[in-house]
Amino acid sequence: MGEIISFKNVSFEYRSGENFHRGVIGLNLSINEGEFIAILGHNGSGKSTLSKLINGFLKATFGDISVLGINPSDDRRIYELRSQVGMVFQNPDNQMVATMIEDDLAFGPENLGIPRDEIVERIDWALDVVDMKEHKNKMPNKLSGGQKQRIAIAAILAMRPKILILDESTAMLDPKGRKEVMATIKKLNKEEGLTVILITHYMDEAVEADRVFVLNQGVITVQGTPKEVFKEVRKVKDAGLELPIPSQVCIDLISKGYDIPFVLTDEELVEALVEQKKRINSANKGGLKLNKT
Repeated sequence: MGEIISFKNVSFEYRSGENFHRGVIGLNLSINEGEFIAILGHNGSGKSTLSKLINGFLKATFGDISVLGINPSDDRRIYELRSQVGMVFQNPDNQMVATMIEDDLAFGPENLGIPRDEIVERIDWALDVVDMKEHKNKMPNKLSGGQKQRIAIAAILAMRPKILILDESTAMLDPKGRKEVMATIKKLNKEEGLTVILITHYMDEAVEADRVFVLNQGVITVQGTPKEVFKEVRKVKDAGLELPIPSQVCIDLISKGYDIPFVLTDEELVEALVEQKKRINSANKGGLKLNKT
């Protein structure tokens, strides 16, 4: 699968009169079709600026951007671009335009000029993908936060985008709602082949991604697989972020002399501790009397 998004030395400046501040500085990145990307950073780090540059809500001050072969600064192709790059925000209520779920999902395809029969098919498909088909004829205000966000995602899917950007889309949800939305995101990426860009401040969500970009003061300070990124402990913490809890526990145990690998998830941590316990028991039975390593 080839490159679908490219940033080359991209900067963006927010200006007000003679005053300005830089939202992002000299960004260079490449995202391939079908990837699941997580973007991390504290408030004001440039995460949302980056997402808005991708779909043309903002235009780069310097540098070159290509999204699906389109320059987002090209006003002649902005409609074409935004029909292929869907965006879901924090509050699903702000994205709902109709009083019935079916009508809400029809809104986007209707504006794209899609025939009515195909719109009906797209609605059923999108609701099925997010596991919300039985709510088709309900009112959005009757749903939980997680269900509303899944409907917001379905409304974007009904337009059949190639890229889905989620800008802090789980920030307002309880743990159950977050779990529902994350399951939907992973399903879209793995089963539908959708390129997903997840902007989040939850480390346990980022570990699910193929690659992670960490932004700090508008600059990408570290990037790579989740394990590669979170092993860069100092850079992660300098960006105002914490490690995933299992990773921090792992580091604390290693500092106390335990011989366990670096892990990202609860499951990996449990497995590492079980293996460590087996080694200790085996060594002690052999007369070595090891306590840790």
